[in-house]
Amino acid sequence: MAIKHILKLLLQQKGISLLIILQVAITVMIVSNTAFISYATLQNWLIPSKLEEQQILNVTTRVFDNNIEIASLIEQDIRAMEAVPGVTAASYASHELVLDSQGPGWTMFKDTQPETDYRVFGYFGLDEKGIDVLGLKVIAGRRFYPSEYIKGNHQSNNAGVIMISEELSEALFGDDSALGQTVYVSRQRIAHRVIGVYQGKMLGESATYSQQQYHSGIVPEVLWGNRQKLNYLVRVAEGVPESVLQQVETALYHTPGRMVQRVEYAARAKKRLWDGRSTFAFTMSGISLIACIVTAMGIIALVNFSVNLRKKDHGVLRALGASRSMVMTTLIKENTILVFIGLVLGFALAILLYYFLMNTVRVQSVVELPLLVAVALFTWLISTLAVYLPAREAAKVSPAQVTKAS
Repeated sequence: MAIKHILKLLLQQKGISLLIILQVAITVMIVSNTAFISYATLQNWLIPSKLEEQQILNVTTRVFDNNIEIASLIEQDIRAMEAVPGVTAASYASHELVLDSQGPGWTMFKDTQPETDYRVFGYFGLDEKGIDVLGLKVIAGRRFYPSEYIKGNHQSNNAGVIMISEELSEALFGDDSALGQTVYVSRQRIAHRVIGVYQGKMLGESATYSQQQYHSGIVPEVLWGNRQKLNYLVRVAEGVPESVLQQVETALYHTPGRMVQRVEYAARAKKRLWDGRSTFAFTMSGISLIACIVTAMGIIALVNFSVNLRKKDHGVLRALGASRSMVMTTLIKENTILVFIGLVLGFALAILLYYFLMNTVRVQSVVELPLLVAVALFTWLISTLAVYLPAREAAKVSPAQVTKAS
């Protein structure tokens, strides 16, 4: 049957055709974005952290006694942890924990213009041992001078200098050198001069969540303000047994009035991060499945309704010599045309929803052409299967039934 005639039949049932198109479009919009989010989330599992995950420990403590002198406590904690057999160095960490899912998102700008684009990055304040604890390799510039370190409880202070990862340097300055450049941290645009660049490692939750896994910066700051939480990074020798975790925790109980919240390998922190993401990804996949089932049921209902309305037309076709397969083919072609229109509309809506989610909710998502093709094929297959049963029933209509009904 000519396409022109099929289009004419579809126009005769504008209401049903429009409902099928909208149903397909909404399904494609939902399924595409859940696929984008799930893919971006699961993709992180394959990205190496480049950290010695079994040699770096995250240590988180909380202080409840307001009379404790924090500066002295930090020094005591570091000495106590470094006295544990197998520990090679310990460092205070002011900001985010390495690879942990805590901490605010930090942003870095190239200038102070309001419309300037920014980069999300992991922001770490470390003491003199921090670089060695993380195993960072400086590839340009220098390390911090001892005179550049600032320590105290005044969060408003800043050292004014920063070391950034190689990946963050390339993202901000391309092939130009970052050394000597001024960058601006957070919405307050706090100026920092870049004095060194190191090989990137996966540091911090925020950059990882934003698909900028190796974007990070380190400042020579040991600032605690009025916070109760004190974070440390500890490096242990290769092959040290896991009992070192308990030994480090025990070593921190030299002072009453605080608790040790967590002592764990960086590998464990990464697993916890990925576990949460994978749960979210599977939830998105479940939503996709539900959307497909609802769409299939809706198409079955609409096509059934359409077939019943056009039972006489199908009988006439059979009387004119059309075979059952021709009637079925006609209905499947009709469905394919509607699905195609729905796919085009659905992809347009999917892209709009993608940018809305990225710009407002800032979900982790990525548009991939193979995903769009897969969603298109999947939607067409579901809709074709949904129309198969009604089409088969329509093909069974005999000319005698139509004559009798008339």
